Amino acid sequence: MKQTVTIQENKDGKLIAGCDRAACEGCKGSFFCTSKKAVFPVLNPEGIPLEKGDKAEIDLPSGKTLFTVFMSLGLPLLMFLPGYFISSMFTKSEGVILLSSLGAVALGFLISAVYFRFHRKKYTPVITGRKED
Repeated sequence: MKQTVTIQENKDGKLIAGCDRAACEGCKGSFFCTSKKAVFPVLNPEGIPLEKGDKAEIDLPSGKTLFTVFMSLGLPLLMFLPGYFISSMFTKSEGVILLSSLGAVALGFLISAVYFRFHRKKYTPVITGRKED
């Protein structure tokens, strides 16, 4: 998926971009969306000269995007079930079962955070070109 972004910051070749608000105009969920204010790092492997305020096109491969969503939200949610069943084998206390299930969800978020800490570059959006107004 191609997306147009605006360069918010360029410090020593490290680029920070923000979503182009024009892309949000036709979206039905824009009222609930928080990404309109979000900024994120982008890679510029081709060394395209960009300054603050320039528009650029980034590539967000669908497969990587889906995997990122799964690792960020799906894995922690799926961890609830093993946490529930394993703890229910050892105790009948619903409070303990709930706490251990929520602990498994927290473990899922921790696994996701550690994974993305080591593989951040692989999932960082890449600038594919400069966008002219």
